[in-house]
Amino acid sequence: MEQDIYFDEGRALAVAEVMRLAYMRGLVQVKGGNVSFIDRPRGFIYITPSGVPKHSLKPSDIAVITVDGERVRGVPSIEYLMHLHIYKAIEEANAIVHVHPPYTLAAVEAGLKLDLEVLTEASLKIKCYVVVPKLKPGSQELALTVARTLKETGCNTAILKRHGIVVYSNQDPYDALDTVESLEDLAKIHLLKRPNPA
Repeated sequence: MEQDIYFDEGRALAVAEVMRLAYMRGLVQVKGGNVSFIDRPRGFIYITPSGVPKHSLKPSDIAVITVDGERVRGVPSIEYLMHLHIYKAIEEANAIVHVHPPYTLAAVEAGLKLDLEVLTEASLKIKCYVVVPKLKPGSQELALTVARTLKETGCNTAILKRHGIVVYSNQDPYDALDTVESLEDLAKIHLLKRPNPA
């Protein structure tokens, strides 16, 4: 690994591990999804790289950009704009996880309203969630819409229709992933408890 004076291996390790865990949990495809962890005092964002298989990520693979979007190391995920705008809009955001959880997406497509009180973990981890209409992945429109909606609603979770979910944490990527998992488990419970069609 390059011995760069700015490189925080601890943050890079957390990003790599959480992305691998998300893949193992079936929350993303092998090259899908992204995770980031901001170092606000130094103005750096550690983010998963573009095009690297998620199951094999190492800390040395992690890209670094500035809070102004300048590339410092590697090639960041196509969704780096969304991460940037969330960090700019929400001061307490320290980590972001964006994945494509099948049960959550299925529940939204089925028109289900996810009651956070059905699962204790969900009620504790998710302040509230919002549903964002389908927008082009990686676009400025998606980035700005997600950041603005999370800021305006005070929610820490956004479900992107026919795309995925975005969760931010005021702690670290592991905490954000914990929130993602609670939402996915909640969605699965809602789908399982639906009455069978006659």
